[in-house]
Amino acid sequence: MELASVVKTFKPRIGRRELFTLFLLLLEVVVFSLIADHFLSARNVVAILRNSVDLAIVSIGMTIVMIICGIDLSVGSALGVVAILVGWMLNAGLNPVLIALVAIASGCAVGLVNGFLISFLRIPDIIATIGTQSILRAMVFFMLGGQWLTGLPPVFAFLTRGRVYGVPTSLIVIALFYAAAWHFLTRRPTGRRIYAVGNGLETASLAGIPSRSIRMLSYVVCGGLVGFAALLYVGRLGSVEITVGNDLALSAIAATVIGGTAVTGGRGSVVGTLAGVFFMSVMKNGIVLFGIPSLWERAAVGLMIIVSVKVDLLLEQRTIKRQRRQLSRQRDAAWEMRKREEGAGQ
Repeated sequence: MELASVVKTFKPRIGRRELFTLFLLLLEVVVFSLIADHFLSARNVVAILRNSVDLAIVSIGMTIVMIICGIDLSVGSALGVVAILVGWMLNAGLNPVLIALVAIASGCAVGLVNGFLISFLRIPDIIATIGTQSILRAMVFFMLGGQWLTGLPPVFAFLTRGRVYGVPTSLIVIALFYAAAWHFLTRRPTGRRIYAVGNGLETASLAGIPSRSIRMLSYVVCGGLVGFAALLYVGRLGSVEITVGNDLALSAIAATVIGGTAVTGGRGSVVGTLAGVFFMSVMKNGIVLFGIPSLWERAAVGLMIIVSVKVDLLLEQRTIKRQRRQLSRQRDAAWEMRKREEGAGQ
């Protein structure tokens, strides 16, 4: 099979799974708005957008990684290390453009290490990223020395707390990044190669797709997005605490899986991921508004991951059964036609 035909075959589309996530998000908003009168207030909506911006950016990278049938558990610790570097550079009074470039480059470096371990040393994704996660988490404790970074200059605060013609900049940032990610995955050959690798590593390699390079690129892109998310994190909070990024990997995986990205690879879209991100953010906001203990947040996230994966498996089994029935009908039709031709020949 030629490379061009393989790349053209894997053209991602928005399916029923993504639409189902959008329906769940709408249902969640309706329920919360009926329970709490101020849930849909402008102030609360802006707060939801602001608090979800760094998760939204990281979830793009997690989507790309999971499409190639991978996973990255180091994103939270990587964000923590980069956020500390950003805090140090802000206190040193360095140029904001230089700080942004260093942050993104640092994130890409973490992704490059993960990609090399996974693609070239053939270490399983979950083992490799658990290893880098542990190393980076130790670096967070060492770099902070048991103390928070507080009172950081609000250089990047505009990215999450500003407004442009009345529109929150957090919404603008999310819209720009998701539009770019959608274009990359659906309109660019490299994006379609990512889907091809996720659908079958060996098949993609036989078709001439550089599978190992595509896998490494996916982790580097994920790391770069984590680096930019660290800028947003520092701009949003103006500080870096010891627990920075502790739940980020779990939340990003949950948002991606809830959004319809298959844990087995080869299927997913940033449209569904964005719906998953907002579903998570609305749920967390509702937990705070209703005074529910925060420990139940993790329980709810874990439950949603399990339910989403089970739904995906059921849908996949249903699709396989439907395809088998279609093949059976086609085979029976071909057999009947052959019998008629033999009868006419006699």
